Amino acid sequence: MPPLHIALVDDHPIVRAGFRQLLEMEPGWKVTAELGNAREVAAWMLQGTCDVMVMDLSLPDGDGLVLIRHLLAQKPDLAIVVLSMHDGALYVQDAMSAGARGYVTKRAAPDELVDAIRAVGRGEVYLGQDVRMHAGDTGAGPEERLLPELTSREAQVFLLLARGHSVARVAATIGISNKTAYAHRANIYSKLHLQSDYQLHELASRRGLIAAT
Repeated sequence: MPPLHIALVDDHPIVRAGFRQLLEMEPGWKVTAELGNAREVAAWMLQGTCDVMVMDLSLPDGDGLVLIRHLLAQKPDLAIVVLSMHDGALYVQDAMSAGARGYVTKRAAPDELVDAIRAVGRGEVYLGQDVRMHAGDTGAGPEERLLPELTSREAQVFLLLARGHSVARVAATIGISNKTAYAHRANIYSKLHLQSDYQLHELASRRGLIAAT
């Protein structure tokens, strides 16, 4: 079996070190890059290569979803596994729509990450067990259940705005035009009786969609 080269993207060096130790226990697997932020990933894109990239979506200097799109535009054969603290349906939907082939949460057993890398290395799609459990729960993730006033797309835009994204960044993240993103925001404001992104952020916090500040 040919060797499998893996890149790790996470802003915590200790976390990366733990993953490296875990993954390199597998015969033929080698972690060839450890990257801590979007800037380092951008530099790696110029000359780095790997078979599978394991990426945290929450980076200190960039949005992981946008980064996935940029990576795959340059390296369309790259298999990306998202490793995130979030298991909400919209997070998973966003990541898979951006082009990720796998999604595992950081609460998962270590073997799940190994299984995910093995699966995407074979060209398959892999969702972690807790992600699958959420996906099968009434057919709706927690964001949709807590935002029953909105369509699925509006709920997606709501969550990105609540995370602090600008409208332009929302559009780039989910692959729609700025005009469409502004239209979604207007619909969200109308349906939820909001007048500002501050009120939107407060509502998201009250409904448990983002951490309280």
